[in-house]
Amino acid sequence: MPKAAGTKVRYHNRTKVLLCYALVWGIALLLPYLGLHFLYPYKLAGTAPLLNLNLAQLPFAVPAALREAVSAAVPPADAGTAALLAALTARDLIWRYVVGGFTLLAWALSLLWQLLWRARYTHPRQAARTALRAVRGYRWSMLGIWALNLLGAFCVYLIGVQQIAGRTVWDYLLYFNGFVLNPVAAVLCFRLAAPPAISGKHAFFKRL
Repeated sequence: MPKAAGTKVRYHNRTKVLLCYALVWGIALLLPYLGLHFLYPYKLAGTAPLLNLNLAQLPFAVPAALREAVSAAVPPADAGTAALLAALTARDLIWRYVVGGFTLLAWALSLLWQLLWRARYTHPRQAARTALRAVRGYRWSMLGIWALNLLGAFCVYLIGVQQIAGRTVWDYLLYFNGFVLNPVAAVLCFRLAAPPAISGKHAFFKRL
């Protein structure tokens, strides 16, 4: 039966939670992608850094395929104009993939961490006591999520950002914005989309 004119549509809490997750985590992933796809390299100080100089400094092993691709993007000393342009284009593409890969990994791990916290308190017993534990868990989780994203940002800086001469605020915004947006998205989902059993209108965790 059609609704009368002026009738307000009421959304179930589960729908609001799904919309909240889709919105905040979608924005946290979309903005870095748009920056690397549309703004890069027009607002940057120069071309991509030579990644082969700093891959050995990473605290983990780099796949051989990445090392080979990076080495192939270094033009020989006697390269012509076409070869030089092709090498610089490949270098830019590899750099964007490296930055995007670290951003995507930090995004996925941050979201997984937040979802694991949420799953722990979906059907708790003794809701009041559990809510206090959930607050402590939230604070420790946010500390871990921030540490995770700072590690990702540090790896991006170590691999290539430190090599960029004359870097500007645009370089930092394009390369590191995702590592800030991930914790912000986590905070919003922690505080606004917590399980109904531990959330309420005037509680620490708000109910949508």
